[in-house]
Amino acid sequence: MRVFIAMDVKDEGSIANMLKVQREFMNLGLNAKPVSKDQLHFTLLFLGEIDSSMLERVKERLSKMIFEPVNVVYRGVGAFPSMKHPRIIWVGVDPNTTSKLTDIAMGVEDRLKPLGFKSDKQFTPHITLLRVKEGNSSRRSRRSEDVGGSDALATAIGKHSSTYFGSDTLDEIKVKKSDLMREGPIYTDMFSVKASSRLDSK
Repeated sequence: MRVFIAMDVKDEGSIANMLKVQREFMNLGLNAKPVSKDQLHFTLLFLGEIDSSMLERVKERLSKMIFEPVNVVYRGVGAFPSMKHPRIIWVGVDPNTTSKLTDIAMGVEDRLKPLGFKSDKQFTPHITLLRVKEGNSSRRSRRSEDVGGSDALATAIGKHSSTYFGSDTLDEIKVKKSDLMREGPIYTDMFSVKASSRLDSK
């Protein structure tokens, strides 16, 4: 099974604001797959393919993790790998929030390092809004000269570079299974750990 560890976006007002901007990007004619409201999350650590016995070992290690709830401020839109050639369009967090989420992500990694899990890149807290399909940033740019294609997209991203989406309190780490389907990934919560509490099995 394909597994990752995450914290879900919870605040409904923040989610509504994110979806509003998501629709704004899609209205550009963007050839992209929007992330559904119930899949908005921070990925803390990607584990990849593991079997059920390893899942139990992950569960055992994480059940001993103690962390405090983190107050999150959702702010700004960005893109990976760049605004000119985006593959992922995301919502970020206020700089004061970054260190708090980084501490939790590092805590998760520290708990799971003995099992052989380690992040292959620096943690950058973000919530994926859209996944842009390769080789075509805008369907409209092929049909009309008045849509700037990647330039229009970069302008839209820049417009929201400091947009405030809302605030939230995150108090639960979830281990999720990801099933890749044609219509998009399906996430299933396998178990969770709540802030300063014992494991809550699903």
